[in-house]
Amino acid sequence: MAKRSYFNSLRGRITNRALFIGILPVVLIGGLAYYGLSSLISEAESGLEKSRTELLDKVVGASHNATASQVVEQLDNFLLERISDVVTWASAPNVVVAARGAAEFHRTRELPALSTDQIEKAFTDKKSLNLYPATDAYLTKQVERSPHFAEVFITDEYGYNVALTNPTSDFVQSDEEWWITAMDNGISVGDVEYDDSAGIWSVDISVRIDDDKTGKRLGVMKSVLGVSLIQAVADDRAAEVRNGSVTIANSSGLLLAETSTNHSVDRIMNPDNSLSASGDSAIRKALASQDEQGGYDIGETDVTGFARSAGEDFYGDAVQGFQGFNWIAIVSEPTASALEPIRDLTKVQTDLDTSRKNMLVYSAIAIVIISLVAVVLAHMLSSRIIAPLQQLQDAAERVAKGDTSKTVAIDSNDEIEDLAKIFDRMRNSVAILMSRYRKVQASRT
Repeated sequence: MAKRSYFNSLRGRITNRALFIGILPVVLIGGLAYYGLSSLISEAESGLEKSRTELLDKVVGASHNATASQVVEQLDNFLLERISDVVTWASAPNVVVAARGAAEFHRTRELPALSTDQIEKAFTDKKSLNLYPATDAYLTKQVERSPHFAEVFITDEYGYNVALTNPTSDFVQSDEEWWITAMDNGISVGDVEYDDSAGIWSVDISVRIDDDKTGKRLGVMKSVLGVSLIQAVADDRAAEVRNGSVTIANSSGLLLAETSTNHSVDRIMNPDNSLSASGDSAIRKALASQDEQGGYDIGETDVTGFARSAGEDFYGDAVQGFQGFNWIAIVSEPTASALEPIRDLTKVQTDLDTSRKNMLVYSAIAIVIISLVAVVLAHMLSSRIIAPLQQLQDAAERVAKGDTSKTVAIDSNDEIEDLAKIFDRMRNSVAILMSRYRKVQASRT
């Protein structure tokens, strides 16, 4: 009889069914578990993304915007107080008397008839005539009371120095832009610059001295206000932001304070380091928002809040016509640092994703192990079934060839053993019939 192929054999069928029965539950259970875990991970990712968005948008971004607003509010209040100080000093009686009297004295000396160069040559060493020492003492006292001021001096209506706390570089100030602006508009506030004589970064606040009775313009008081407070405020606020920084710049993007570089003198008011040239989209947005008082931007690397200093609506009541400093405060924090509060949630998501990958690996390993066990068990089972059947097949072939001498003895204690006994009785019957047949044939012969 032709030998059957493996898949058409009983052994192959038993093995295949064993594999199917063993692997199917693993595949079903593993698939359901994988699907459930994937759904859980998807929900976790959705919830985490929502938490991340709400944290950055409603908490961190809004908080940094509020911090930036507090920075400019603190600076605006400080600067308004200092401007109010200078306005008050400029209206003091001894200041008004000194400005009026000095102009009269300078006219008697015929200084207005001389050129600026001639006057400066005459005052190479002395930068005032020291006409009003009491006014000098008054100004010195005000500076001592308000240590943020480095120096204060006043001029008469011609721009000649009258009283001062520190020597100035020139005696004649009438050709200076700040003096002209203050005489025309009543006040002039300069940008942050480095004052060589005072050796500090400062803002010039110049206020016109007016005669309250006649309204005549008597001169100008100029004060040099140190801006170290700007950097101190930036440092204080930066300490409140985890891993964050505070930057303060003027309307042109020139740096006034930068905590990330500890206010490096090489960067402050350096056009080469202007924020206007920055490639940071959040900073460009902050500088471009001329009509916005503040806002925030959530970027890939940083969360940035910004706010602008007050304008004429804030300063106008105290200093008419002053438009404000138009400074901008920028508070930044790395996005990774901002997301620190939900780091554990991120870890849970990572663990779930790792579990999903592990499940695939474990399922594959289980399938391999179950396949090997199924093959071994199927082989053992098929051997117990096929070996007796093979004996029956051999016996049947012998009987078919007329050999009925060998008995079939199978001790399997199952249906195959019963079949073997039935076959053996059939063999005996065949043997008896063949014996009778031979006797009949012999008698006929």
